[in-house]
Amino acid sequence: MTGLPKHYTDHCLFQLYLNKTLHAVHQGNVRNLLVNRYLSFAPSIYQEQGRHFYMIKDIPDYLDFQKHVPMDWGIIGVPQYNGHLVNLFPFQNLSEYLNNQLSKRNIKNLRSKKKKLESLGGIEYKVLSGDLAESEYEKIFDHFKELLSKRFDQKGILNRDLSQWQQLYGFTLPKLRADEAKLFVIYKDELPLCIALNYIVDHVMFSHIQTYDIDYATYNLGDIHMQFQLEWCFSNNIYIYDVSKGTNPYKEKWCNHRYRLFHEIVYSKKSVAGIIRAKSKKIELNILQWFRNMGVLGNLIQVDKWLYAINKWRK
Repeated sequence: MTGLPKHYTDHCLFQLYLNKTLHAVHQGNVRNLLVNRYLSFAPSIYQEQGRHFYMIKDIPDYLDFQKHVPMDWGIIGVPQYNGHLVNLFPFQNLSEYLNNQLSKRNIKNLRSKKKKLESLGGIEYKVLSGDLAESEYEKIFDHFKELLSKRFDQKGILNRDLSQWQQLYGFTLPKLRADEAKLFVIYKDELPLCIALNYIVDHVMFSHIQTYDIDYATYNLGDIHMQFQLEWCFSNNIYIYDVSKGTNPYKEKWCNHRYRLFHEIVYSKKSVAGIIRAKSKKIELNILQWFRNMGVLGNLIQVDKWLYAINKWRK
């Protein structure tokens, strides 16, 4: 219904930033609590018709949604994953942020790696959007898929976007041409080394997909690419760079704010089946989160690693 790949359509985070869409229960203003600013956009509304129960996933706690819930409907919020973001609002420039966020040793290493990379020659930094020719877009997206595949093969993890790449390809170009998305690319001799696909909604930039050439891993490309993106944010009045849900050392190194994502269960109080499903789903979500908190899910049990192994065995 939103034009997004199917595995995004019930996720608030992806609906909002990728497609400027709100669920029917989230109508009206959206306020960023971190900077006390409203997101200035006219969202479309995703409706649920004729259902007595549904769930909205991944609602970030740093955004305050104006809710529109009928009197005979109930809503239950259940805490789930953590997410990370870079809050640039308190800082005047990139140097100030780096000095606050990174150690002197990390800053020195970042400068050294960047200088070493640029000494190879042919290094260019580009932000692509607007009047982007489809031939150039196709070429970049082919490289994007190749680099992403190599990276996730190296990690031995299933990447769900790769299975819907053609749909993502068709969805993204109009967003780039409307300046609602940006491709951040670092080139070496006109070949991409790093690519990040980010979406822009007012003062927020959302990181959707990013990857790098694993053959250049010794240059700490992820850090160099992050610096490049944050420089652009400071120059373009972007206060929040949301790197989405999940926790890893890279996010913890660069991000100065951890937020919580909630699933909201919406159900009809007039429906016995809806009430039972809502209460059952709450119990199920709490159990799953308990296993995450205990380090079972996402640590001892990594579903995407299992799925990768199964797919590889089938092939």
